[in-house]
Amino acid sequence: MRHEQISFSEIANRLAKTPIEIQLWSDLLENAFTDGKPEKETALTTSLRSLLEEVGEERVAEEIVSIASEVPDFPVVKVLQQALRISAKMRQEQEEALSQLRQTLSELATPIIRIWTDMLLVAMTGNIDSQRAQDIAERLLNRVSSTRAKVVIVDVTGVPMIDTMVGGFLIEMFNATRLLGAKVILTGIRPEVASTLVKLGVDFQMVSIARDLEDALRQGIAITMEEAQKRRQLALNLAKGGVGEGNEGNAF
Repeated sequence: MRHEQISFSEIANRLAKTPIEIQLWSDLLENAFTDGKPEKETALTTSLRSLLEEVGEERVAEEIVSIASEVPDFPVVKVLQQALRISAKMRQEQEEALSQLRQTLSELATPIIRIWTDMLLVAMTGNIDSQRAQDIAERLLNRVSSTRAKVVIVDVTGVPMIDTMVGGFLIEMFNATRLLGAKVILTGIRPEVASTLVKLGVDFQMVSIARDLEDALRQGIAITMEEAQKRRQLALNLAKGGVGEGNEGNAF
């Protein structure tokens, strides 16, 4: 075969700009002629990925085409197709990594903390765009559902401005939180934020307003204690009902 008469090392030296690239191009040239052997296919995939990571997609594609002019039986189509598949996989992995990083940053920027029995605190800080608002809403609803929280305190002290789009997301978040059985207490409202919420027509009967975080905590504790009292009373009523039914049964 023609490629056996070609010095792969010479081609690699021509293509490469660094010692690392020389080795990577040499590996690719050696592994390109797989002859259908699985171990060679795996080696080709590894070589291509290393090259793509080192020099980038565009240059790899250009140089693979140039190799075909020096090595006529070089499987240029197969190698390019494999490079495209690997590039697509690498982009997917990068997107997943970026998505995970955004999620981590969102959680760090807006922690959702359980601060009391059946009570969560959402401390918002910095500018909030529509994407971040949606992420916060999804995380909050999941926490409310998993913890069966009865009160959610939303502190927006650290938020300089909320536009109408983000305000709309907050209203949807408040409504969804109420549907899950939790009451919402909003605190830390700046005049600008208050103005936006009023313009959006927020129903302040669906959310309680607190002057500051201390006031919000007092309201939240009062609500949780009231809920606990209701549960205890219900349990007592059920127990009394059970005893009454038992006495009626003994009378016969």
